[in-house]
Amino acid sequence: MCVATDLHGHTYYSDGTQSPEDFVLTRLAGGVRVLAVTDHDLLAAVAPVSAAAAAHGALVIPALEATAFVGLGSEAAEQFHILGYYPPRRLQDGSLQRSFFYQRGLRVQATWRQFTLDWLAGLVPADREALDPEGELARLPAAEFPALQRVLTLIVTRLDAQRPQVFRHFIRSHVRFWTEHPELFGWSPEELIDALRADGAVDVVAHPARYRDQERLARVLLGASGVEVYTSRHRPEWAARFRAFAEQHGKLWTASADDHGKAAYVPPPCGTPRWVVERLLDAPLPS
Repeated sequence: MCVATDLHGHTYYSDGTQSPEDFVLTRLAGGVRVLAVTDHDLLAAVAPVSAAAAAHGALVIPALEATAFVGLGSEAAEQFHILGYYPPRRLQDGSLQRSFFYQRGLRVQATWRQFTLDWLAGLVPADREALDPEGELARLPAAEFPALQRVLTLIVTRLDAQRPQVFRHFIRSHVRFWTEHPELFGWSPEELIDALRADGAVDVVAHPARYRDQERLARVLLGASGVEVYTSRHRPEWAARFRAFAEQHGKLWTASADDHGKAAYVPPPCGTPRWVVERLLDAPLPS
């Protein structure tokens, strides 16, 4: 038996466009019963998403999409993402906020703030003043500083069409945020899985169809607790392949949209097995 789920999606706390409230309402309108917000490398949106969902009787699993690298420092380097799911009671008893990955997320926010301010300082004065005329960005604390998508939106809306080079410059520059901070993102996928488990999270390999290094993917999948069988990027034959793998090897498997709020929301066409949802909730699912 499967449950209508969306266990992978993003708010404007990372590279999504939606507020926590809109994030929840969009999924409820799509018939989703159990949802998770999985912003990149931080858990900051979990509390507001959970509060919004509670008002509508929906269940939220606290989660994040954590970044590792395969071949960091080489020309073949690629990001590798692992989803980490925490029992909801961890948010309720306050232990989520004390967890390693919650605290790491605070460092990620502070590092992103400084990275963006340094990029802004390197612009010619006219472009810098157009983007931040009152110096308001520098006065924002890390927790309120705009994340990736909101910075992109700021550039698009505050700089006219005569200066598209600034947007292109930021796109070229922003990838350094991950590669220049190995202390935050220099994990191997296996190291990241071990760290998530040590933090009390259940690890699930995100969007497995996207990775180039298929041999490494096969090894990671065998060592992981679960695999994301369906996202909006998965073709039906890919979903069938990864579901068959999960069932053959006794792995958890999930269905998600991996939605960023940049197009019309389409909920996953399949659900997640009830036993998997209960494993992630660490509690029986209400009837």
